[in-house]
Amino acid sequence: MAEQSLLSSERWLQLHGLKSKKLTLKQILSQIGFPQSEDYVTSLRRLVASRYADGLFPQIYTAEDGRLYNLTAKTELIYQFVDYLTQAVESYKQRMDWLTSGSRQIFGVILEQRVTIVLDFGDILMEELNLCRDALKMVLQEQVALITRFNMIWVSTEPVKWQEYAILVTEHSIAAAISWIEKMTFEPKPVREVRCLDALLEAGKDKTIEAIYYFVVGDVPQEFQKLLLTGVLEIPYPVCTVSFNARGEETIAFLKDLSTKTHSRFHAFAERTECVEFSAFSTEGVDSSMTWNSRKLKGRLPPEFQMHFLKTLALDGEIIWKNMAASIIMTNLKSHYIVRAGN
Repeated sequence: MAEQSLLSSERWLQLHGLKSKKLTLKQILSQIGFPQSEDYVTSLRRLVASRYADGLFPQIYTAEDGRLYNLTAKTELIYQFVDYLTQAVESYKQRMDWLTSGSRQIFGVILEQRVTIVLDFGDILMEELNLCRDALKMVLQEQVALITRFNMIWVSTEPVKWQEYAILVTEHSIAAAISWIEKMTFEPKPVREVRCLDALLEAGKDKTIEAIYYFVVGDVPQEFQKLLLTGVLEIPYPVCTVSFNARGEETIAFLKDLSTKTHSRFHAFAERTECVEFSAFSTEGVDSSMTWNSRKLKGRLPPEFQMHFLKTLALDGEIIWKNMAASIIMTNLKSHYIVRAGN
């Protein structure tokens, strides 16, 4: 699915969404029927719907505009739209699966061509070390390998830079970056010795990049949050934040706010030990409920972020989710129409 990389869901929907394919509920109804007309009755002081079509056509009520539509299309046309919508649902499912698998479940989606990843392991637990290394290697192999330039900076007493500036992505540079991660000694340091803002400001000096990805393991000390936010606002690039195994809600809220104020994106992931299956929704007239496995990635979302998982852990997924829900609702036109038409 390499063609999906560097493609936001907003752009993806412009190319593959219901509206672009003329498959929104409003667009379909305009092709298969007409709205029941209403007139204002003075004596009743309210709108009254006409009843001339009662019993003549199958009808469907839409909550979107609160109107009743008379369906006049032939059964064959309804089946045709159902086929189109079924294909759309499958397309959305594939996008959802892609967004919530591999490095994207852990890190979100890298959309820029030139980035620096700032690694903040100041609150890491030793038992998290291997998981973090595996996560970063996956990001490098699956996403960074598809862009143009990258660099990494390790947050420490003094920023530890992998390269002075972002370098070209090649098989050799990806392998070298993985080796650097494996050889680095990640040891928890006292809070007063961790200088995350220095590392972020150092990343912001590189004029060859487009964005910074701030990868935070554990929590950001509350006493540093205001200073960090103020300093980050001076960086001339978006600072996307990735929360990994946050212990509390405060860090998630802070990182989300930081990304919003730098006009970037936020993502959260937390370790788990079992595979969880979520049921998307169930609707009458659909043969089987659609489910997604949250992938066996040794991780889950923080409890306070569970609903975001149902929206693919990010705004990207929320957009796809809403369009997919609309697709499935509209497939009910098939059973509704066939039953009312008596076929």
